[in-house]
Amino acid sequence: MGFYHYKTAITSSPFFPNKFLWSFLIVFGLRYIRVISNIVGNILYRATRIAPNPKYNASDVTVMIPTLGLNSVLSYQVAESVLAHPIAKLIIVASGPDFQHETEAFTEVISDPRVQLLHSDDAGRRRKTALAMPYIRTALMVLQDNKTIWPVSPNFPPLMMAAFEDPELGAVMPLIEARHHHHRSWKEAFYNFLGMTYLTRRNYEYRACNAIDGGLSTVPGRFGIFRTSIYADPVFQYEYLNEYVGGKGPLDADDDKFHTRWLIEHKWKMRIQSTPETTMITENGQSNRFWSQILRWTRTTWRSNPRELKHGRVWRQHPFTAISLTLWMIRVSFIHEAAMFGLLYLFCCSTGLTDHFGTSAAFLYLWVVALKFNKIAHHFRQYPKDLIFSPLYLIFGYACSFVKIYAFFTRKNTEWVTAEPVAVEEDDAEYVDEGKKVAPGAI
Repeated sequence: MGFYHYKTAITSSPFFPNKFLWSFLIVFGLRYIRVISNIVGNILYRATRIAPNPKYNASDVTVMIPTLGLNSVLSYQVAESVLAHPIAKLIIVASGPDFQHETEAFTEVISDPRVQLLHSDDAGRRRKTALAMPYIRTALMVLQDNKTIWPVSPNFPPLMMAAFEDPELGAVMPLIEARHHHHRSWKEAFYNFLGMTYLTRRNYEYRACNAIDGGLSTVPGRFGIFRTSIYADPVFQYEYLNEYVGGKGPLDADDDKFHTRWLIEHKWKMRIQSTPETTMITENGQSNRFWSQILRWTRTTWRSNPRELKHGRVWRQHPFTAISLTLWMIRVSFIHEAAMFGLLYLFCCSTGLTDHFGTSAAFLYLWVVALKFNKIAHHFRQYPKDLIFSPLYLIFGYACSFVKIYAFFTRKNTEWVTAEPVAVEEDDAEYVDEGKKVAPGAI
C-alpha cells in the first residue's frame, strides 16, 4: 500500500513527464556517473604489499631508456637515480648525430659498469626498444622516458615488483608526478601548474579504474615495468614495429596504448602502485610546447580508445575501465555543462519555476566546480599557493573542450613534437613518426 501510494504521488507529479527534467537527468548522469565512481574507486584503492619472501628483487630488472642524445643535466640525473638501486643493467639507446663523442662525455660523468650505451640510426622510440631487447636477460624490464627520476627509497624496486608475485600480472606502473619548479615567471609557473595537475588527474583516474576492475586505460610510456617475455615475444615485436592506423604507419607514437591493448588482449593483469615510496618525478608543463603535447595526447586517445573498445575482452575483463573510456569520448565539458544549464533553465520555464532558476543554477555550478577540483585537491594540499591559478584552471578546462574537438578531426596526424637532429636540448626533444615496415631483430 505504501509503495503504491508513493508511486502514484511521483507519477502524478507535474514534474514526472517533463521532457526537460528527464533530459537534464540523462545529461547529468552521463557527466557524473564516472566522476562519482572515481571517488569511490580512490577510496577503495589499496597498493600491493611486499611479500615476506619476494620472488623478484632489483637484480631481476633491466632498465631501458630510449633517448635522442646522452648529454644533458636531466639525463645524468635520471641515470644516477636509476643506478642508485641494485638493478641488473641500464640500457640507454641514443640516436644523436655524434654518438661516439657523447658516449665519451657521458662515461666521464657516469662510469658504472651496469650501463650499456647503444646507438640507433632511427629516432623512433619503438625501434630503439626493439634494438635493446636482445641485450635484456632479466625476467623483468623497465621501459621509461629520459625525464622520469626514480625515488631514493630503497623500497621502490621491491614495491614495484610486489604485484609480480601473481603469475598472471604483466605490467605495473608507479605514481608519476611533475616537478614543481617554483618559477618566478607567472606564465611559466602557470604552465608548470597545468602540467602537474594533468598528471594528478591521470593518477586519480588510474587508481579508480585499477581498484574497481583491475584495469588501466594506459600503462604510460613515462615508466612501466613489464615481464620481459611480453616484449621479447616475436609476434609482439612484429606488430609493435608495424602498427598502422587508417593505412598510415608504421606508427612510432601510441606505443603505450599498443602495449596496453596487448596486455588486455592476452589476458595479462595490470597494476598501479600508488604510495609515497613509489612516486616518481618527471618534467611536464613547459610553456613552449604544452599545447602541442595536449593536442598530441588527445589525438592518441581518439585513435586508440575505439580500437581498444572494439575488443570484447576489455568489456568482460575491465568493464568499468571500458565504460570510462566510452564516456570520455562522448564528454566535452564546455558543451556538456552548457547543456545542463540550458536544460535546467528550460525545465524551470516549463514548470513556472523561472524565479528559482538563479538559485538552482548557483547550486549546480558549485557542484560542477567542486567536482572539478576534487581530482586535484592533493596538489593544493602540497602547494597551497597554486590556488591563485584556480580561475584560470577552469578556463583551461573549457579550452581543452575545443582542443578535444580539433584533435578528433586531426587524429590521423601521428607526429610527435618535432625534434631537430642536432643542436637541441635532450630534455626538449621528442620523436617524429616515420619509417618503413620492420621485422623483429632487423634493426
